[in-house]
Amino acid sequence: MKISIKKKIIGPLLFLMIMPIIALSLLSYWNNYKLINNYEVAEVNNELNDLIVLLNSVEKNHYSKEFMINYIKSLNKNNMFIIENGKFIYNSIGNESINEDKILNGIWKDKRISNRYILNYRVYHQWNWKIGHLIDKKETSYNTLSTNGNMLVLIILFVLFSLEAIILITDNISKPIGILLNGYRDIISGDFKNEIDIKREDELGLLGYAFNDMKNEIANRTNKFIQMKNFNEDILRSISTGIITTNIDGKVMKYNEAAVHMIEREIESCEPNIGIIRVILRQIMSTLQREETINRVENFQSKEEGKDIYLDITTSLMKNIKGEKIGVICSFNDISSRKRIEDKIDRINRLASLGQLTAGLAHEIRNPLSGMKMSSQVLKNRLYEYLNDTDKKLFDANINEIDRLNGLITDLLDFARPHLPRFQVVKVHNVLDHALQFSNKIICEKKIAVLKEEKSEPILAYFDKGQLAQIFLNIIGNAVKSMNKGGTLKITMGKSERIKKEYILIGFEDNGCGIEKENITKIFDPFYTTYESGTGLGLSVVHKLIIANNGEIEVESKIHVGTKIKLYIPIYKGDNYEKESIDY
Repeated sequence: MKISIKKKIIGPLLFLMIMPIIALSLLSYWNNYKLINNYEVAEVNNELNDLIVLLNSVEKNHYSKEFMINYIKSLNKNNMFIIENGKFIYNSIGNESINEDKILNGIWKDKRISNRYILNYRVYHQWNWKIGHLIDKKETSYNTLSTNGNMLVLIILFVLFSLEAIILITDNISKPIGILLNGYRDIISGDFKNEIDIKREDELGLLGYAFNDMKNEIANRTNKFIQMKNFNEDILRSISTGIITTNIDGKVMKYNEAAVHMIEREIESCEPNIGIIRVILRQIMSTLQREETINRVENFQSKEEGKDIYLDITTSLMKNIKGEKIGVICSFNDISSRKRIEDKIDRINRLASLGQLTAGLAHEIRNPLSGMKMSSQVLKNRLYEYLNDTDKKLFDANINEIDRLNGLITDLLDFARPHLPRFQVVKVHNVLDHALQFSNKIICEKKIAVLKEEKSEPILAYFDKGQLAQIFLNIIGNAVKSMNKGGTLKITMGKSERIKKEYILIGFEDNGCGIEKENITKIFDPFYTTYESGTGLGLSVVHKLIIANNGEIEVESKIHVGTKIKLYIPIYKGDNYEKESIDY
């Protein structure tokens, strides 16, 4: 428990004021004691001298001795004695422990007696008397105290007055200090309303005014700081960029809600067992070691959607106003949408360039193929009667291969210069049923089970019907090729909102061989195929057609598990169907 300043002041002041009084009182008491003691000793000596004179003046007979004893008794003096031949003939000593021997022989040896009594006696030789008197020092002390009684009362009154004066002085000092202390506590607790009220004209009063000015200044600066702090927190809370700050040792100090949201997402690094927080902390430590800004784009995989997530992570040193390094600030953004758009633009650019190339090559190749086919047919007709069966088969095989190459050239031209879409209102489920009927032969050959699931009523799309059918046929054909006999193709259809726009979502999910993760980005490239007899143009054409019709396509796949293709078809929202070209 802390001692208050009032108690700390009262103690020393009381000591300083009372100690001199006590010292003066003791000195006065000692002087009075010595005066009274000397007076009593002188008085006793005078009395004893008078007795000796009186004894010398009386006749020396038996009656005179009796007379003198009675006379001494009549004096009624305490502590007087007469010793004759070693025995008391008169004794008024109150202390029974004092006998004749102690008075005559050992009074100075007994410290208890000698410290209390002063012995004075006279010898009267004619009668062999020793007449004496013991002065009791204790009685002397009592007499001294009685004599100085009024002084003791004054001393006590003075001490009480001094104590009251000290209390008033300490109150006069401690109360303003207590008021200032309460003002300090108000500041610490954030309460700036109460004013310091010290109604004095001295330094403490001026200190109160100065304290009020200081408190008002602190209140103003605190309000500005709080406003700035709230503004900064609003920025950090509202910004979509994740922000993390650390100290110079790499320990996380602060972070915003966007950072928490991105870190808590179910994503993991492409490296096994490494999440986003570990990647960020690793980059932060690299910045501390290298003392430079680091910017990286890290790739993560979402556990929920099976998509790649890209984070743009930047870490740089954080410095104070003096330029001293105090930690690291890390900012990171989810650039997955931008990355997907960049990939699409890159893919479209590559397809466009490749389309121009293939268009030129197709024209250059088609003309020689036409000549080769015509020459083979003419030669076969001219030499028909001279050819054996083996030669005829060679001519037929040559002509068939030329036709196959011509078909490939036709596909290349369709890929390079697809027909512009003729937008119309289409019932998607009818087009899908027709595509399944056309694919029925390859489906039955592999005994594929087709499961259709429509999550809503039949929906109208705004799309080119022929191109939509071509998209369905290519996707169904690829799915059937990827599965072994007895596989399952699951087709779902429903509504979906994507980037604040409503689409028809059609999903094709097979349980085939799947696609390697590093090859998923290649499947829309022309001539990329995993089948020996494939041209690699099917999905390329699908991609171009879906983009041309303002739709989108996504692919998710896991090796040995299967592939899921999602088509986002623009939904038709017209109010009057009769004004539109509706193809059923």
